[in-house]
Amino acid sequence: MFIVNPIAVIHKRTFIFLPSNYPSTTMYILNIVIVIVVVAAFITINKDLRLLKQMQFHSAIEHSRFMRLMDIIISRFFEWKLWRKLLPVFILIILSLTGGVYFYIRYALPQIPSVQNIAIDHNDTAFLNRGKYLVEHVTICVDCHSPRDVTLFSMPIVQSQKGAGAPFLSQKLGYTFPGESFTPNITSANLGFWSDGELYRLLTTGIDKNGNTINHAMPFKNFAQADPADIKAIISYIRTLKPITNKPAGTTRINFLHSLYNRTIPRQGTPVYLAKLKTAIDSGHYLVTIASCNDCHTPKKWLEIDDNSRMLSGGIEFPLPTGGFVHSANLTPDESGLEAWTEAAFINKFKSYRDSGAIYKTTPNALNTLMPWFAYRDMTDNDLHAIYAYLRSIKPIYNPVVKFTKQSLKTLKTRDAVNDN
Repeated sequence: MFIVNPIAVIHKRTFIFLPSNYPSTTMYILNIVIVIVVVAAFITINKDLRLLKQMQFHSAIEHSRFMRLMDIIISRFFEWKLWRKLLPVFILIILSLTGGVYFYIRYALPQIPSVQNIAIDHNDTAFLNRGKYLVEHVTICVDCHSPRDVTLFSMPIVQSQKGAGAPFLSQKLGYTFPGESFTPNITSANLGFWSDGELYRLLTTGIDKNGNTINHAMPFKNFAQADPADIKAIISYIRTLKPITNKPAGTTRINFLHSLYNRTIPRQGTPVYLAKLKTAIDSGHYLVTIASCNDCHTPKKWLEIDDNSRMLSGGIEFPLPTGGFVHSANLTPDESGLEAWTEAAFINKFKSYRDSGAIYKTTPNALNTLMPWFAYRDMTDNDLHAIYAYLRSIKPIYNPVVKFTKQSLKTLKTRDAVNDN
């Protein structure tokens, strides 16, 4: 059984007046206003036509192409008298259906999976080391859940505050995020009362301890495709983080329609088991998935849904807290992406950031990046080889990317369009 996403259907089939890069709530409000204005215009024009006919001013209608067209549309095709009777009924039906969909999504979704009774050996050193490697260098949980030093290149985390939580994304700061997000404290000071099963459910379904949904900025959809053993290893390592008493820097607030969409996301994942990965490409796909590379390198459609037709082609714009804008790289094997990169060059790019001078002090309004080189630089050669193999296997997409600009490319494109007109 599958459930059609009614919000997406409404957006794609009905609300066609505005481009899809508008913030979702604003887009719907404007669409509703436009519909109301159009209906009001037809009612006003119909009244004007009736008045002109009553006063025998038929020539006024005949000498105006617009009024003749409106007379034909309203009198011959719309049968306006009938529409005026039916319009309130249609509005009532639409409001009833909209209300029904809203209450279904708000109170019946998502279908919350139960907490599993899982067993984790927290004393297993090999298991713990695997968890540390994933959390620090692959899934990089600490990258989003720690304050970052914005004065250094690639903005490494503040080690003394590892896992203490941090501001993450905010529409107010210019990100294309539908609201404002603050990542919580993931040290034992906050998660100490969570069971392993509750953490496992959170990571793989996006359902917290109290049964509430969290926004999919936390990539639970990707973690749902991880080997269960890897998720358990992540939990095991997170338990060892130094406890830090710290509350979120603010309250996460998600735009209304986006929060509804988030409730429609399926909460059942399909784990991929490491033992079944037969080739380097398979392993690379696994790593790219759990590392959530698509979050920054795949352009987004409405409601932050990945545009898989342009998978990993880059070009997403990110405002930098130090000034300027950085754009994610094209990772496809196209001439505008990684076509010219050899495997050795690709691996050495990551390893080059192990040099002490590679994470240097930056200046305001100069090149910086959100790419966490400080974390990925310690990935193993085998994993980097697998990622390279996978990236060479995906569809090449032509998308030249300007790495850094002092002004937003969106602003520059808008200005150029205005100047061209």
